[in-house]
Amino acid sequence: MGGLNSILNIGSGALMTSQAELDTTAHNIANANTDGYTRQEVMTEASAPIQMSYGYVGSGVTITGIKGIRDAFVNEQVTNMNSDLSQANIEQQVGSTVEGIFNETSNSTSGLVAQLNALFGAFQTLSQTPEDAGVRQTVLQAGQNVATTFNSLNNQLTDASYQVGQQIGSDVTKINQLAGTIAGINKQILANSGTSGASSDLQDQLNNAVTQLSNLINVKVVTDANGTTNVTAGGAVLVAAGTAFNFKMTQTASGITIGRSDSTVPATVSSGEIAGLLNSYDNLIPSFSSQLDSIANTLVKTVNAFNSAGYTLPAGGAAAQTGKTFFQGTSAGSIAISPDILNNLNNIAASSNGDPGNGENAAAMANVLNAPVMGNGQSIMDAYQALVNQVGTASQNASNSVQTLQIQQNQLTAFQTSISGVSLDQELTNMIQFQHSFEAAAKVVTTADSMYQTVIGMVS
Repeated sequence: MGGLNSILNIGSGALMTSQAELDTTAHNIANANTDGYTRQEVMTEASAPIQMSYGYVGSGVTITGIKGIRDAFVNEQVTNMNSDLSQANIEQQVGSTVEGIFNETSNSTSGLVAQLNALFGAFQTLSQTPEDAGVRQTVLQAGQNVATTFNSLNNQLTDASYQVGQQIGSDVTKINQLAGTIAGINKQILANSGTSGASSDLQDQLNNAVTQLSNLINVKVVTDANGTTNVTAGGAVLVAAGTAFNFKMTQTASGITIGRSDSTVPATVSSGEIAGLLNSYDNLIPSFSSQLDSIANTLVKTVNAFNSAGYTLPAGGAAAQTGKTFFQGTSAGSIAISPDILNNLNNIAASSNGDPGNGENAAAMANVLNAPVMGNGQSIMDAYQALVNQVGTASQNASNSVQTLQIQQNQLTAFQTSISGVSLDQELTNMIQFQHSFEAAAKVVTTADSMYQTVIGMVS
């Protein structure tokens, strides 16, 4: 009922509300620089009125909860942008690594371009002095340099692919750890009676874990009515309330997939760091390796065809022979000088007719470098230059994508901060307001107390 008790209760409730608002404001100020912290507000509503003979009288204020100020739509956009940017970042890193492997500068003396030019230049010199043992040694050394450079490029690409595979495995481990973290927080939220009892700070911890997860893989987040967060990653359920499901990496001859450990269906990874890594492992690096293998294989076949058709240098009374090969192998990883040449430099077939002084076949081999011998009509040199350009373009495109996405993320993050971040100016203004409310509520209490004292004095 109304009366002095009602005034005292209203004043006491107002005091507690102002105290809670001051506590929350102080908490906001203390965490103004805490990463992932969401500004909190005390949610209040008018208490149920009391019916009197002359109408309804207000009964004060009731605290309904303390709420973190969030915008689910904006948060989802930021999460998706995190995934896209992480994918672009990792593709830029891998692209930069591969670009460093194909380091063909204009003045490079160790790149494949320089080694190919040296080999076919040596064939040209041999065509002029086909009987010169020193020139034949130069041809051998130049051929070995070409083979070694192909081998080195192949090994570096293989190592880059291996490192990418290791990173995928590491990221899958992180996914499982984050899934466990999210499930654990969900259990705490359930223990706190769901939404009404869930701490906004717990929700921040959960959101931070989801953000880290989104850096790795595309995620979808759904929050239930009880406050728990269910997460799908790559289209597969990762967290359901307090249960986390582990992911695994599966590596086959055709590539790498990831998915739930209890399922054979691979996850649909469309963004995140793992998407960039999978694209690099399954597509980007294999494409470059395949093109390099094709160039090496064409070089082996073409040079060997000429060397086999030409005549060796006769020595010790033996007649000139045909059918000797210069290279062996079928790929960038297996190309090497054939035993025919390693065992006898005279087997470099410079002659086209068996005459020791004839160098026409060596001259023909010298022209192989720029002849249209590739399957698409390109020369060996043009095909390799196209490969180098393709590597550079892929790296540049990834870099451009990172710059564009970074600008978009900065804009989204700034917008998110304007909604959920702490403004010290606003919090200081709120503190003054809540302080005045506290003082006014205290005045109500002291007034009620004074009225009690008056009534007691009248009775006594």
